[in-house]
Order: sequence, then C-alpha cells, then structure tokens
Amino acid sequence: MSAPHILIVDDEQDIRELISDILVDEGYDVSTAGTADQASQHYNDLDLDLVLLDIWMPDADGISVLQSWQENQPLSCPVVMMSGHGTVETAVQATRLGASDFIEKPIALARLLATVKQTLESSGEQPETGVAAARSVAPIPEPQGKSIIRQDLRRQMSQLAQHPHHYCLVGPVGTQKSLMAGWIHQNSPQCEKPLVTFEDADQLEVLIKNNKLAGTLLLNAKLLPDPTLQNRLAQHLKEQTGNDCRLVLLSEVTPRTLLESECISEPLFFAVSAAMVTLLPLNQHIEDIPDLVRYYTELLPDQENLPYRHMSLAGQNCLRQYSWPGNEQELINLIRQLLLLGGDGEITRAEVEQVLENQSAGNTGYSASNIFDQPLRQAREDFEREYLIYHLQRSAGSVGAMAELVGMERTHLYRKLRGLGLDPKQVSRTD
Repeated sequence: MSAPHILIVDDEQDIRELISDILVDEGYDVSTAGTADQASQHYNDLDLDLVLLDIWMPDADGISVLQSWQENQPLSCPVVMMSGHGTVETAVQATRLGASDFIEKPIALARLLATVKQTLESSGEQPETGVAAARSVAPIPEPQGKSIIRQDLRRQMSQLAQHPHHYCLVGPVGTQKSLMAGWIHQNSPQCEKPLVTFEDADQLEVLIKNNKLAGTLLLNAKLLPDPTLQNRLAQHLKEQTGNDCRLVLLSEVTPRTLLESECISEPLFFAVSAAMVTLLPLNQHIEDIPDLVRYYTELLPDQENLPYRHMSLAGQNCLRQYSWPGNEQELINLIRQLLLLGGDGEITRAEVEQVLENQSAGNTGYSASNIFDQPLRQAREDFEREYLIYHLQRSAGSVGAMAELVGMERTHLYRKLRGLGLDPKQVSRTD
C-alpha cells in the first residue's frame, strides 16, 4: 500500500514548501497548490487522502472552496482548514461544511503532525512507507551485544517494561535513547497505548489542558518547558489513576544535574528520578562492535534495500580502535555509507579507514584559516552551512534525527536549511 497522499493549499510559497518538507520527511506523498483553482483541479484529478486547506487566498477563500467541493457529493477525503486569522465562528462554519479539524497559524509542528496522523487514522489511512512507518510499525530490536554492559542494560530495560513507573534514560548523543524507550514501550503491558514524542512545549500544554495525556510520553531534556508547565505536568501525572500515562525523560545528564542547573523543577525531578537507566558510550563496550556490525550489515539491506556486504575481521578491528564520538548512531551511519557507496565483495580495512578519516575531518572543505577575512555575517553563514551539512550526512538526510543531534526544534531547523539553500536529501547523497 502506498503512503497517504496529502494536498497542501496555501497562497504563501514558503509555508507550502515548509509543510511539504515536514510531511515528506515523515513519509507522506505531498502535492501543493497556491490558488483555489489549482486546489480544485488537484482535488478532482488526484487520488487524495487528506487536504490541508488555507482559508485566506487571493482568488477565493477556503470556506467557499470547501463548500463548492460539497455541492454535488460528499467530500472524497478529509479536509483540515488552516488560518492565521481564524475565529471560533470560522472553525464552527468549516466543521459544519465537513472539515475534519482546524489549525491556527503559525502552525506548531507537533500540532500539525498530530492532526495529520489523527485525521488519517480516523479515515483508515496510515503511512506505510518512509520514516513515519518505520517509527510506528516496525518492531524495535533489543540492544545488541554480549558484553556485561549490554547484558545488564537488557536486564534493566526488561524490568522497566514490566512496571508502569516514570523513568529517565541518560546517555550521550548517539546512544539511541528514543529507540530504547520505544523497545521498553513495545514490551510493556501499555504497548497498545500511544507512544508520544513531544516536539515542543505547545504540544505538551495542549494535551495537559485537554486532559489527553495518555500512553508513554517521551520528553527530551533539551526541550524542557518553563518551570510552570513542568509543575503542571508533574501535578497531572500525580493525579493520574491506573496506568494511563508514563513519562520518560531522555537526557544527556542525570536528573540531579538538571535540578542543580535549574533546568528541571523539583516536582518533575521527583517524578522521573526514581528509576534511571544509563546508556554508556560505545567506547566503553567496544567488545560489542563485531556483534553490532554483524547485526546492522544484515538489518540495513533488509530495511533500506541496500546491497549486503560482509565486513572483514581487519575492518572490524579498525572500528574497535576508533573513539566513536557519535556512539552507536555514528556506527550505523558508517555502515550505511559503506554499504551504499562502497564497492563489491568484502568490506576491507582500507575502506573503513577511509570513511573514518573523512568523518574525523568532517570532509566539508570548511577552513577556519580564512574565516577571519570575511564579514561577520558571511563567516557565520559559512560556518552554519558546513555545520548543518556535516550533521545532515551523519543523520542520512533525516531532519528529525538531525534535530536531535543539533538540539534544534524541527520547524526552525527546516527554515534554517531553506535559508541556507540546503536540500536534506541532496546533501545526504553527497559523499
């Protein structure tokens, strides 16, 4: 089954392109229209699963467009209205005409993705390909490796899976904290409930306000909201009955460190600090590298249709001598590059050394020696461009994964990439 097809209708090109980039990155097929006439033509000609329809356009307003689609027959797909000047009356009118939902501008990324997902699920359409499908459908494997460290990690995760307590996963960038939390959720009695990743404070506030916090909630410590909202979240969790809601804090430092640096409020600290699992960096269990290499050289060809290649023992030994600043995620990206861009036959030590050398150097062509000869604005743009190119290549073109690496909210990151003229997919294909 193909991915759901979404039509974005908005007279502002930047908004169309921004929303399109976000939805494509989530695994959807997307078409766009800048006028009411174009929207109606696409609506009639394309097999659509959802329309995001702006209310204010130069040739006709969205309410009139929606009404015209309803004149002769029921809507062929759900329609979600968008407006920066919306009122309650407008939302009610749109709903009466058959709109499934109403989104206010500026559109929060979390609100957009949640609305699209919920609307498609209500109509029986869900993404079957791409990033969104991989996150929500594919079973998550347990941590690989035979070391004492990995055995202990699997034991702790299995114990957490059987109890509904809130907890914290602590580890440096690249230790796959979100994936580990997903495994615990999939193997818990709450596995039928949603797994929600908070993208920003607005999403959290809306869910608390509407009393809709449920399932397993992943909150990145880099995106902790203001103390007032943290306290409201802690109070909401305290008032929960049964096992309806479980909070998981993902952090690079311990909750105690967050508390001492005043990044987390006391009530929220006590909610998540009772149970903590530490994900150690890869260079502390390098004996697991052969198992990890074997696992990912088999998994990536199946998941991403890459050619299969066995890695030589010499190549594996080379990886054991590397420092791994990006941990397991960096190892995955390296294996993906060797499979995608390498030659035929066995992966040799020389190939591994070349890729590691390129990664260590950044392979960007950026030179700090001439930066002082440029105007400040140009120097800053050059650095930002090369910095983002480097992290796009590390995350294989996934803006969602990159946002976690660089600590930016995804909507802002898309705008920054567009402003610098960077196409995530094109950059990720650059050797």
